[in-house]
Amino acid sequence: MTALERLLRQMSDPSELSWREETYDLALARTLEPSERASYVAALIERAKRGDTHAVLTLGHLGATEALPTLRADAKRAAPWAATARRALVLLGEGADVVEEVARDAVSSPAKMARVAAIMDLSKIGGPAASRALQQALVDEDSDVRVIAWDALVEALGLTKQLQSPEGRRELTTEVEVLRVLLASDVTALVKVGAAGMRDVARRLSAGETAQQLGIAWRPRSSERTFDALRAAMYRGGALPIDEVKALKGAERYLAEAMIARRLEDGDERVPDALVALDAAWTAPALQELAESDATDAAMRAKLARAARVLATTRSG
Repeated sequence: MTALERLLRQMSDPSELSWREETYDLALARTLEPSERASYVAALIERAKRGDTHAVLTLGHLGATEALPTLRADAKRAAPWAATARRALVLLGEGADVVEEVARDAVSSPAKMARVAAIMDLSKIGGPAASRALQQALVDEDSDVRVIAWDALVEALGLTKQLQSPEGRRELTTEVEVLRVLLASDVTALVKVGAAGMRDVARRLSAGETAQQLGIAWRPRSSERTFDALRAAMYRGGALPIDEVKALKGAERYLAEAMIARRLEDGDERVPDALVALDAAWTAPALQELAESDATDAAMRAKLARAARVLATTRSG
C-alpha cells in the first residue's frame, strides 16, 4: 500500500487516531511526491468542506495554500468547525484576516481549550486587536488560561527575549514576571493587580517606551539566600524572614511580597501580620476580599480585616 493510499484510508476510517491527535499523519503526508500531495490536499479540502476538523488542521500544518478559499469561507461562517478553520489560517500565515474572530474565541468561547488555542494564535498574529484580546483574557475565570494569556501577551509585545537570562531562561527577576505570579492566584484581587499591571505595560510600550525604560528587562538576582529562607519558612513553618525581605528592593521586593500574599490561598495565618510589617499596601484589596468571604475561617477573617484596614490607611495616605 502506498503512502497516499494509507493516508486516504486513514481519512475514511480514522479509528486508528488517538483522541489527542488533531491531524492526520503529517509525517507520512510530508513524504508524498508532488502529484500525490496534490491528490491528498484535494481530498483533504473535500473533507474540510464537510466539517472534518482533522482535515482542516492537516491542511494548515501542511502549508496547503490551495485550501485558502475554503478555509476563509468556513472561518467566517457560524459552522461548528469555524474556529478550527481560523486556527488553520493562522498556521498558513493568514491570521490577520480573522483576528477579530480569533479574539472573540479567546475571550468568550465556553470551552477552555478553545480559548487556549485562540490565545496562542493571537500571539502569532500580533497587532493591536490581538493585544487587546490578550489583555481581556488576563482575567479569564481559569488560572491556567490567565497564565497562558500572559505568556502570549509577552510574546505579542516582543518581550520574551527581554525577560530571559543570557542562557535563555526566565528567572523571576522582573516585575512583569511577578505579574504572572499574581495572575495564577485564586484571589480575584491579586488577579486584578496582575492584569492591571500588564495592561499598563502594554499601554506604555504602545506609547513608545522601551523595555529598558520600563525597567522590565532581565537582571541577575542578588538575594537568592533571602528567597531560599523565605521559601523554607513558607512551606516548612516558622517565622517568615521579614527583616530580610524588608532589605530587598524593586522587583525582588515585589516578588517576595507576592509570594507571601499567595499564601493567603492556603489560609496561612502568618500572612496578614507579615504584609502589615512589610507595609505592602497594594495587597489590601486581597486581604479585604478574603475577610468578606464566607469560606474564610472566622478568626482568620478578623485578622484579615484588621490588616486590610491598616494597609488601606497606608495606601490612601
